[in-house]
Amino acid sequence: MASQLKEYKEISPSTIKAILNSFFGSNFGVRININDKVVKLTWDMVSSSQQCSKLMDMVPRPSGFIPSSGYIVKQLTKLAKRIINSKDDEIYLICKKWSAYQYSRKIQMASNGL
Repeated sequence: MASQLKEYKEISPSTIKAILNSFFGSNFGVRININDKVVKLTWDMVSSSQQCSKLMDMVPRPSGFIPSSGYIVKQLTKLAKRIINSKDDEIYLICKKWSAYQYSRKIQMASNGL
């Protein structure tokens, strides 16, 4: 099949398929016709999951009880470490799954030219 990429012709369709497979499973990318809209939606999906992951780092971990001042200090210290040590390419699984859920149908439709 000839490439359907006009705006994003510098990227290999296999690269996009690899990203899609990492979000949806190994058989998803095989069924997708890569075009400019699919590339853009893939970018949006990855960006969304990265933003979600950054926000997750800001959430204190649940205590299960009324937090003491020591617990609050401990959680804030851990939060600071997560923020300082975070890498841009790290994505929380829950964020990846949520983004995949949000973008699955959109990517499939774009693949079919819709």
